[in-house]
Amino acid sequence: MPEGQYGGVVQYDLGKDTEESFCLKGFLMAPPSSLRSAVETMRSDLMVKENKIDEFISAMIEKGRRLAAYARPSDETDILFEAGYFHESNVSLCDQCDRSKCVERPTRDFNGPEIHYGLIASGDSVVKNTTRRSAIIREVGDVLCFEMEAAGMMTEFSCIVIRGISDYADSHKNDHWHYYAAATAAACAKELLSYLDPNNIESPRRSSELQPDHESRASNVFHGTGIQNTGSGDFSVGKNLNIS
Repeated sequence: MPEGQYGGVVQYDLGKDTEESFCLKGFLMAPPSSLRSAVETMRSDLMVKENKIDEFISAMIEKGRRLAAYARPSDETDILFEAGYFHESNVSLCDQCDRSKCVERPTRDFNGPEIHYGLIASGDSVVKNTTRRSAIIREVGDVLCFEMEAAGMMTEFSCIVIRGISDYADSHKNDHWHYYAAATAAACAKELLSYLDPNNIESPRRSSELQPDHESRASNVFHGTGIQNTGSGDFSVGKNLNIS
């Protein structure tokens, strides 16, 4: 969702180096007002009740055994290592990593997916380094999701991007949570659809329809090459998923 000077998705590698830092430049379109309004209504409702993401995923998995791959992985595979501690093996699994470097986190009251309404950082390279991750967060702000596709869409037309986060953008990145992340994003999109009035939805605006001052800033087209850190409903990690 839009925040401050950003429209919801920030292209973190579009800018220029200065003597002191890397300065972001360019403009990506914000979601249309109908979608922003629906998100705010959903956000307000979910302050007093739980979201339906787990319910939707469970119902989907019951439809066929092959969909079991989209179930939530074991908590034992959800490991956050200290910033600065790098992966110690050539294989993706962390069997050889020092578990004393794991970050202890308090048990959550609700074990299902949480919805983050902040910014999404999009670029053309995989973020697998905590130093770079932290630098981007300092520059951009409230970011949990790093990915490699959304910026290319947001230069072309106005939409909302929903992603499921599957790793911590560090060197310990693996694929354990990719399928589940795709399912959570699709389920979140389904829940958002329940807040939309089909008779009051704006047509997507393309960049050519923007005012000249915005059009020039949106002309830096980024072509995504993949997805990292996330999954999605209709366009995602090579593991597309629709929940009906």
